[in-house]
Amino acid sequence: MKHIIKLAIKGICVMLPMIAIYAYTWFNPLGYMDEESPHYLWNKEKVNSEETCYYDTIILGDSMANAAYMPEVLSDTAINLSLGGMTPVENYYVLQDWLTTHRAPRVCYLSFQDAHMIMEDCFWTRTMYSHRFRREQNLEILRTAEIFREPTIITDTYKTDFISYELFLPNKYIASIMNSGFNQRYEKNVETQKRDELHRGRYVARGADEFEGGEKAALEEFYVNPIFEDYYRRLIAMCVENGIQVRIVKLPHPENVGFTEEYKAQFHEFYGNLQKDYPEITVDWITNYDRKCFVDANHLNTYGALKLSSDIRVLYPEDFGTVPFTKGQAEAVNDSILTVRRGEQLIDWICGRDYTLFLNDGAGVYSISGLNNRKEGQEVLELENGLKVWRESADTWRWEEHVLGDFSVVVIDNYNQKEICRKSFWREKETCRLAE
Repeated sequence: MKHIIKLAIKGICVMLPMIAIYAYTWFNPLGYMDEESPHYLWNKEKVNSEETCYYDTIILGDSMANAAYMPEVLSDTAINLSLGGMTPVENYYVLQDWLTTHRAPRVCYLSFQDAHMIMEDCFWTRTMYSHRFRREQNLEILRTAEIFREPTIITDTYKTDFISYELFLPNKYIASIMNSGFNQRYEKNVETQKRDELHRGRYVARGADEFEGGEKAALEEFYVNPIFEDYYRRLIAMCVENGIQVRIVKLPHPENVGFTEEYKAQFHEFYGNLQKDYPEITVDWITNYDRKCFVDANHLNTYGALKLSSDIRVLYPEDFGTVPFTKGQAEAVNDSILTVRRGEQLIDWICGRDYTLFLNDGAGVYSISGLNNRKEGQEVLELENGLKVWRESADTWRWEEHVLGDFSVVVIDNYNQKEICRKSFWREKETCRLAE
């Protein structure tokens, strides 16, 4: 008997580490999952939580859509539910879940880059890895992929991979755990999700890096994989059935990218057929932006997202109304202003909003108001874009002597009554570069 007890104790001791790893894998995904996963998990929690406020505008799509649409610029009731790597397949289930826990939005914007209308490259490594969807939804995706014989989903090992991911088996997660160290990623992933909440889902290219490379190129073919067309149509049909206005927007590429006549014909044929079947939808193609608006060949940077979202507001003003800019929107904009590296872009951020710039060029201090507010009795210079500038007293903001740059700026958020940042810039030909 003693021998059996000792053997049992040894067996338990051997199994305990495996049990501990298994439990850790199940219950603490933020502690070890890679950098994309906290966004997927934030999205899952947001979509499946009961409605606390009404969002009348939702954005669905992939990383291009996530980078491009800026909810804080669009409106206080817009949310970006797109995720990097997602195709129409996953977005169908995002909307399905959203409508289970939320009232139907008035408008849904849909945008996909060409690659995610052709192949599925993230189903296993992101969607299944992060457990974004319920088991029955994952099984439905696999059954549909089997019908369409989609090789990017139905791989040689798809059945064992499905079981391994669904059961959180260590063979799929041990590498992440080992690379992260014990709980090393938890704080960073939690902080990531806080910023996702601040920006209401937008997380791709939240910065000011600019695209430098790229030879002139022309896209030659527009093709839609049959399984993605099937889900695309399901997604649109679900919107139509729920009285949601669908706005399909093909997002811009850098100015060095062109399109052949064959590409244009295929694009218009595909979306023309969609509009025949769903006359309610709108389709827009925003072709090119300046390279300074991009972080790479596909994704808009933060300044590019400001431009795109501002253009969308002009294109469809009825979608966003005239609700006053809120303190929450301002906090999200403030986070983006911190990344600005070109002085002239500050004007675009504050224009039409209650912000004030105090500018010191060494000769004097000037105020620039985003809403044209000014003190009585001050001499005012009206700018071409509608903004107004006036001279301040020399000791405004207790300016110190310049250390770097041709001029310095203090940015004030009047919604939250606080200073956001101080930046200095050098003048360079047609731009003003951040002094570092």
